[in-house]
Amino acid sequence: METPTPEITSAPIKTHDEKKKFSITRYIPSGVICLAVVFGLFWYLGSVMGMAQMLKTVMATAHDLLLNTVFYLMGICVVTGALGRLFVEFGVVSMLEKILKPLMGPLFRLPGVASLGAVMTFLSDNPAIISLAQEKRFSSYFKKFQFISLTNFGTAFGMGLLVMVFMVGQGFFWEPLVGFAGAFVGCAISTRLMQHFILKAYPHFATEDVVNPDELEDTAEKKTEEKSLFIRTLNSLLDGGRSGVDVGIAIIPGVLIISTLVMILTFGA
Repeated sequence: METPTPEITSAPIKTHDEKKKFSITRYIPSGVICLAVVFGLFWYLGSVMGMAQMLKTVMATAHDLLLNTVFYLMGICVVTGALGRLFVEFGVVSMLEKILKPLMGPLFRLPGVASLGAVMTFLSDNPAIISLAQEKRFSSYFKKFQFISLTNFGTAFGMGLLVMVFMVGQGFFWEPLVGFAGAFVGCAISTRLMQHFILKAYPHFATEDVVNPDELEDTAEKKTEEKSLFIRTLNSLLDGGRSGVDVGIAIIPGVLIISTLVMILTFGA
């Protein structure tokens, strides 16, 4: 007895021209809007400033930001990156983790090594936390939700020493101390709030490590074998400084493009 074969119905296959037409019409609205916004913005600025003056202003602003802002931040990243790598190489990070873990845990819900980030940004500026976080042996102490909040924690103390010294030089003493206490309390509250919302959106970040333990081979033993103290110090400084250069190069597009646009729109054409 023959079993009836089921009928197979298939959707009509679109030709190449139909697919091409569909993909083009799909992106036409967003493309038109993008062109309208860009040309509208530059038309407005050019109509007020003049086209030549507008282009000259944009280029001069970007050039000034590159020389006086980005290279300044890169210098900070290079110095703090070198110091951070030096501290990791000679066990300062491990020592801070053991000593300050009872304090950092209840206040900031962070491992003890996070205090090094606060010290580095306090002595220099906010980008110091970025170059420090790129060190794998430093970031290996963090869970993912803690590591994300590290940027908020570190930048709360940025340029603290410079501001406090300047204020004391102007004759103020208690005011900078009150400001520092406010920054400390605000940092604790904002960091824990940030962690709360991170865990609410990504609960699995509570148990996931930032660095895979398999990636952390016994590099410390390998580096110390048959290497003098001078060579270890020199390699640490140079490797850490190189990571600071990478950070400085990475921030160039954002600083130049966004800051130029914001400054032109803020101060007016």
